[in-house]
Amino acid sequence: MTDKEKYTSLLQRYWEAETTSEEERDLAQYAAQVDDPDFAEFRRVLGYLSIGRAQKARRQRAVRIYSWTAAAASIVAVLAVSLSLLFRPAKHPDDRCVSYAYGVQANDREAIMASVASSLSVFFAGETPAEIQLIEMFQR
Repeated sequence: MTDKEKYTSLLQRYWEAETTSEEERDLAQYAAQVDDPDFAEFRRVLGYLSIGRAQKARRQRAVRIYSWTAAAASIVAVLAVSLSLLFRPAKHPDDRCVSYAYGVQANDREAIMASVASSLSVFFAGETPAEIQLIEMFQR
């Protein structure tokens, strides 16, 4: 039996999925060395498989890089939260809410917040004099 006959029968067994990994390696080496049209389709299949392996390797590398990036980001986030909790300034006993309105000092937090709410409601209620003047200007 010649080499061509041997590898042609091996090729037939390959298409029927009856070859071992070692036989497939031998067949691939033989097909790469000869320029026989009987092995052209087999060479195309090998090319397709090699492209698929390369793409799979790129995807796996991207997943590994993503995994490392996600792990590093998680570690940084945990460290940032830990350090901010560790080094946050303690409340000073003299911290208090103070407001000066019309030269009068107020220390009651609820009274200050009520005054602010009252001032803001007057400010945002209705139209301001500038808006009224603009409306009157453009209605003429």
